[in-house]
Amino acid sequence: MALKLLNPGLRPLGMFDLLDADAANLVGGEYVQLAEANPLVEGYAADVGQLLETDGNTVLFGRSSRTAASLGGLADEGIDEYGTLFGSLIGSNTGRATSQSGAVVIGPETNRGSGKVTVWAQAGLYGVNGQAGDPADSELAAMDANAAIRATTDSGLLGDGNVDQVGTYVGAMTDSSLVSTTNAAAGLDSETEYHAIWFLGNAQA
Repeated sequence: MALKLLNPGLRPLGMFDLLDADAANLVGGEYVQLAEANPLVEGYAADVGQLLETDGNTVLFGRSSRTAASLGGLADEGIDEYGTLFGSLIGSNTGRATSQSGAVVIGPETNRGSGKVTVWAQAGLYGVNGQAGDPADSELAAMDANAAIRATTDSGLLGDGNVDQVGTYVGAMTDSSLVSTTNAAAGLDSETEYHAIWFLGNAQA
């Protein structure tokens, strides 16, 4: 699972820490919501320690289903697109750029590099992969346009359910490459790369 920025909100929230239990499991595109944790048992990035609750707990984000009127957004795993701490290597010796994206990732993802999570909290168009990194292995693959999307569990994964709505399903993106021959152009079945969704943001109650 990964988050892709299609037509996102103008600026993400980048000053918040992520719950320790969630940091290692973040795959991108999950719904995260503002929470608090005891700073004596929950680690946090050094420059966010002053952001505290009245009871002294640290203010941070954690994976969650949506609660109306609470501040939340889509978590960026910090790997795809603008990505890692030192970016991605585009050119290399023949045979070395062998990753799926065609570029060698340099350094850790931004979450591990900074200790913070980037949260896209404003309404906009985003792309998310399936739960297991395969779009076909997701509840999103069975949705129709304009279907309500919800963060179905405490892991923040997007799909169907009975909790508060997070966004609206737009459609599946297939064969988006403009620099290589797509499956469809080669006479094969097109492959779904990610699902486009409209995140509702925090303006709704």
